[in-house]
Amino acid sequence: ISLSGDGSVLTASGYDIDGDFGFVKVFNVKDLFYVDCLVHDPEQIGNGDCNDTEPKYTEECGYDGGDCPLPSAVEGYDNCKVSYPSVIGDGRCNRALPHYSEACNYDGGDCPPPSPVEGYPNCFVSYPEKIADGNYRDSLPYNSHGCGFDGGDCLPLEFRPSSSPLESLQP
Repeated sequence: ISLSGDGSVLTASGYDIDGDFGFVKVFNVKDLFYVDCLVHDPEQIGNGDCNDTEPKYTEECGYDGGDCPLPSAVEGYDNCKVSYPSVIGDGRCNRALPHYSEACNYDGGDCPPPSPVEGYPNCFVSYPEKIADGNYRDSLPYNSHGCGFDGGDCLPLEFRPSSSPLESLQP
């Protein structure tokens, strides 16, 4: 087995003793693996359970490694495509992308549209009061640079601002 210098082609070769023939198989790495799929827990891609939210539910991740159906258009929303169109506008707010997007009218109107957050000029969320409320919210847009990593709630303790210089020295 060999990999091309740029990592884009995988070649497997060998000899079949019983059949008395040699073989060479050439594969495009992107056809075998999700090399552009950047997720925190890659072991969950293709594990048999559909996670139909971004970043797992993207073309780069093979729509959760084939665990989810391909995106379908949602009637009444020209550019809204999700795995299960029936959940758009079902009365329950799904705050994950692609459901929670302008194209899908923020889950068909089930979620409030994003509002600006005071103190974070590049942060727009449905529930501004949840920024810096002391609860760790590991989802976009809350846990993003623009929202100060949920107003500091998602920062490791050593990076959180302290109220006194002595506090910052504590482990």
